[in-house]
Amino acid sequence: MAYSRTYDIPYFLIDKNRKLRITALMQFLEDMAIRHSEACGVGLDYYEENGVAWVLAKWDIEIYSYPGFNQQITISTVPTSFRSYFGFRMLEVRDQADKLLARAHTLWVFVDTRRKKPIPVTQELIRAYGLTSDQKKPLPMEAPSAPESDELQARFQIRPGDIDTNGHVNNIRFVEWALDTLPVDFAEKHSVNRVLVDYRKELTYGEPVTATADISGNEDELVTRHRISGGEKDASLITFRWK
Repeated sequence: MAYSRTYDIPYFLIDKNRKLRITALMQFLEDMAIRHSEACGVGLDYYEENGVAWVLAKWDIEIYSYPGFNQQITISTVPTSFRSYFGFRMLEVRDQADKLLARAHTLWVFVDTRRKKPIPVTQELIRAYGLTSDQKKPLPMEAPSAPESDELQARFQIRPGDIDTNGHVNNIRFVEWALDTLPVDFAEKHSVNRVLVDYRKELTYGEPVTATADISGNEDELVTRHRISGGEKDASLITFRWK
């Protein structure tokens, strides 16, 4: 069951070039996934009543063009398959002329929030999303690479506002930390056209956060590889490709 929604790009989500920030784009995509669940009758109230949640595990996003200030975009989404406790979801962003601006493949894990463990996706949920249990084909997703050096490093403090409804740091904050590790002039001269994220460990309020990164490639395609660590364990690996 596909679902779509139209958004206007507000001033507070654009960069100095008046284009939507990559993290804001990801926030729109995450919002769409939640709103689709709400429209299917299995949204936030359902999660709270049943002690369950969808936790985002991976992103693979291709960006072809960034919308600008006050531009109208339409985001569509559809869950494509379920396998055990995994759910795959595709999202597309288009402008008013129906030009494809971005496409995202995402992987989610269905969890028991009381026991903090993955559980099989129920038939009730599968039916709510308009799928059948025999639809199990995964979406193709490229994995991010770990940095080979710690040439860039930064430390961050988890703030109360970083925590989402699942009681841990929201997934977009990891991406913001990764970007904030890069030199300011690098991000100003280049734009992201591919985002690969693998979440490996949740982070909660009070934990120390270290972000490391390296830069490789050439002017045709630059690549930055990032590691977000909580304590001594990897919390996330992130790769950006830039043009």
